[in-house]
Amino acid sequence: MAQLFGLADIVSGLLFVAGFYHIDVPWGLMITLGIFLVFKGLIFLMNFSSLIDIAAGVLLISGWIFSINPLILLAIAAFLVIK
Repeated sequence: MAQLFGLADIVSGLLFVAGFYHIDVPWGLMITLGIFLVFKGLIFLMNFSSLIDIAAGVLLISGWIFSINPLILLAIAAFLVIK
């Protein structure tokens, strides 16, 4: 189960990097991983990284990753991939 959470974090981080480079990604993948991140953040709501998961999930669901400051996108991507 932990491998699935880690894989979702890595793929989500790559989606944020794709948003940094303005690469079109499938909306279904963004929405699915966004919902997964929000649920994971709500399950593990005890620490700071779960709040970042919820915020990243909301960004992926809403599709705002293309209109956010690129440095913030890279910071979120780095946090998700390292975590």
